[in-house]
Amino acid sequence: MRNKRTATLAALSIGVLLLSACGSAGGTAQQPSEAAEEDLATTINVAISQTPDAYNSYTANANSVYNTYVNNVVHSTFVAFNADGELERNEDFGTFEKTSDDPLTVKYTINEDAVWSDGTPIDFDDVLLQWAAASGKHPSGEKDPDTGAETDLFQAASTNGFGQIELPDGEAGDKEFEFVYAEPYADWESLLSEPMMPAHIAAEQGGMSPEGDGAELIEAIKGTDIEALKPVAEFWNTGWNYEADLPKLPDAALIPSSGPYKLDNAVDGTLTLVKNDKYWGKERGAKTETLVYKTVVDEEAVQALQNGDVDVIDPSSPTVDTKSALEQIGETVTVETGETLTFSHVDLAQRPGDVFEDLKVRQAFAKCMPREDMVEKFVKPIEPEGQVMDLREYQPAQPDYKTVLDGAPAATENAELDIEGAKALLAEAGKTEPVKVSLMYASTSQLRADMVALMKASCDEAGFEIIPQPEEEWAAMLAQPGSWDAVLFGWAGSGLVASAESIYVSDGEQNFGGYKDEKVDSIWKEIVTNTDPEKVVEMKTELEQRLAETQYNVVLYANPGINAWNSKVEGVQPNPTQTGLTWNAYEWTKKK
Repeated sequence: MRNKRTATLAALSIGVLLLSACGSAGGTAQQPSEAAEEDLATTINVAISQTPDAYNSYTANANSVYNTYVNNVVHSTFVAFNADGELERNEDFGTFEKTSDDPLTVKYTINEDAVWSDGTPIDFDDVLLQWAAASGKHPSGEKDPDTGAETDLFQAASTNGFGQIELPDGEAGDKEFEFVYAEPYADWESLLSEPMMPAHIAAEQGGMSPEGDGAELIEAIKGTDIEALKPVAEFWNTGWNYEADLPKLPDAALIPSSGPYKLDNAVDGTLTLVKNDKYWGKERGAKTETLVYKTVVDEEAVQALQNGDVDVIDPSSPTVDTKSALEQIGETVTVETGETLTFSHVDLAQRPGDVFEDLKVRQAFAKCMPREDMVEKFVKPIEPEGQVMDLREYQPAQPDYKTVLDGAPAATENAELDIEGAKALLAEAGKTEPVKVSLMYASTSQLRADMVALMKASCDEAGFEIIPQPEEEWAAMLAQPGSWDAVLFGWAGSGLVASAESIYVSDGEQNFGGYKDEKVDSIWKEIVTNTDPEKVVEMKTELEQRLAETQYNVVLYANPGINAWNSKVEGVQPNPTQTGLTWNAYEWTKKK
């Protein structure tokens, strides 16, 4: 699975937020003629590598691209990333404009016709719940056992941006609202690229009345009524989760849609969406009656496409076998390969008492990683220009990569395979016995298993003992200290300046290994509040140098991407960002 980071591939640093461009991501929808409609299929089947596990994808445990693939067409947002990696406005949903620089103030207007698929207006209570959930300003009264800090009621994937916003002012039923920032925020234009959840559902499930346009919930949030908000937060955190392997959907009343499609049914991991008959938009209306998401492991995706079981595939971990098998099918399938904003890496558990608490052990692990071998075996057969990646916020294809790398020499100090150097570092750390490392990865991915096998063969020579730990529910285990020593997975980027803050800062929601560094925290503070694009590279260079000096993790390579679809399907445009292939699935059609 590719976890989601919340940039254009050519122009921006990887992270979660970008400057928006006017217009809608899909352009103006053209209604097909009656004759044309008769020639179109009513269903398009989409293969995804992992089963979606939640309707609310902004919780720390559900922030994955596989939920995003569905939510792209089930939820509406003010902005979204298009196929060029640019942020474009969705005026079907609403409009916004900056009205002040000091303090930074942004005025939003939700489309007057915007409603949830159950007919409930989308308005201020939905906005206020999103702010409450993502602002980190509702203390639970409980302490985090690792950091000692007080936890928040809401378990959001990130508080980036929302944490700087003052309590929004508005009344029940309002379609207009303002966000006033206590301090500047670099990625303000893309802040509302994440979907809002239906506040009337959360309120009712939390014991509040949904009547009066959510007046009771609004009052509780404005008054910071922690006791009243606890059951609402509990539902927001877990109430929209699906059962494991998606045998069925929750009650339809709990999962209304704000997008061109709505959730219809699920059976054994297959999820069916149908047109949302309450969708008001003129530019993003669904062109195909039904979308069906089928969970297909990467190794079986090409065969499923060739057999006609699915129409579109986007394997998360493509291999040279994937590419060659697609090429053999012929003209009945359209294939596109290229770079993505996803990169593979190994995160390290480094809390007190963890295997990688000692910097020298982390550095030794970096030195024994056969990164060049992995690129030769797993990347170049698909993307010949592929190479080892030494930075975390920039990828090799981006124009600022070399500039930043030249300014961060520590990024290459432990980059070369050096078994003897790794042994020496372990000796300096006082390690006289093999250092056991339980390395977690997705059990459904043969590519990840092959990568771990290479790591084990190399690092076991250097004084480690890697114990492969394949897990089906690995994503849910990321935030469970003690359940792994190292973990191999991918971050999917967006191209924003400040989006990755929660991955690296000491109290970050996505800092799964427990990394702590005051200097990194300070640099991120400067990055997040900076609104001068000219200063970004300088600040990110300083950040990269410090992350390398302290060996935050081990970066491997930028993942190559392969998308393929039945040549009868029209409208598919691969998207290199975290938004993924289905960003414009409402436009897709298929000839019979």
